[in-house]
Amino acid sequence: MTLTRRRLDTLLQKFPDARIMVVGDIMLDEYLTGTVERISPEAPIPVVNLHNHKTPDLRLGGAANVLHNLAALGNTRALLCGIVGNDESGRAVKRALKRLGVTTRYVYTVSGRPTTVKTRIIAHGQQVIRIDREDRSPPTPHVQARIAGAIMKHAPQLDAIIFSDYEKGVITKNLLSTVLPQLNRYKNLIIAVDPKFSNFTHFKNVTIIVPNRKEASGFLRHEIVTDHDALVAARNILANLSCRYVLIKLGEHGMRLVDRNGSDIRIETAAEQVYDVTGAGDTVISTLVLARVAGATWEEAARIANVAAGRVIHYIGTSTITAAQLRNAMVHYLQGSP
Repeated sequence: MTLTRRRLDTLLQKFPDARIMVVGDIMLDEYLTGTVERISPEAPIPVVNLHNHKTPDLRLGGAANVLHNLAALGNTRALLCGIVGNDESGRAVKRALKRLGVTTRYVYTVSGRPTTVKTRIIAHGQQVIRIDREDRSPPTPHVQARIAGAIMKHAPQLDAIIFSDYEKGVITKNLLSTVLPQLNRYKNLIIAVDPKFSNFTHFKNVTIIVPNRKEASGFLRHEIVTDHDALVAARNILANLSCRYVLIKLGEHGMRLVDRNGSDIRIETAAEQVYDVTGAGDTVISTLVLARVAGATWEEAARIANVAAGRVIHYIGTSTITAAQLRNAMVHYLQGSP
């Protein structure tokens, strides 16, 4: 791959113009920090003395974090489609989105259903426990119809749609069977998927699927241990789902990009230190799609996404990377390339 600084700058300049919709499970990530000085006399667990319980660190999670990554990279015209509850957490999500300068028009408020919240308690830089509050059941047919309607309303004007599935109910077999056949009519529309297990097999005829090792292993029904295992998994996904590309995220072993024409590209990890992988997958798919829409090849886009993810895992919690930070990280990466 020959990716020069000039070409990188050309791609980055086009980031704000991409027309992308993110569809999926919107979450709020809450971080409570404190210190541990003793073990509980009631059970062999640490007692955390919280420092910020009155003003918790709230961050966009799930599909909202994918959108946040796009906005941080300069694309504030991106659309987010999903649901939140009629609660303070849902209102916090909408306030955060508005601060980013993006619309909340297609973030639907659903009464009687809580906003998905993941509370992480951090002590001395380490996560002690995570508490999830969620309803994973599918939304009502009326809400699903509104989501499908929003997708199809904007599809003719979009460059890409990202499905961000966290198995919290928004992405369903019914939704996919409704919209995917219609979306496939738009030949230049990129359909990118960050899957989980339950809906994996329903993402047929999409452009690219970006599973991690665990998700690809689940599809293969065999643990991915070797490079050959990853290649077998990718080819299995390509054959069964008739997609064009598969990019498997292999953690410390980087990524593997395989297409249906037989191309197989290994991408070594760009991470130097790993503090927290939370949200790294969101960074990968957002940067990947944004770079591709900007004109990068899939290999170039995957390598740029790999560098972006290598940057955000330096920080605790869901994090993003700006276009300027990505450029600096890419320049460093290119200088170290053979």
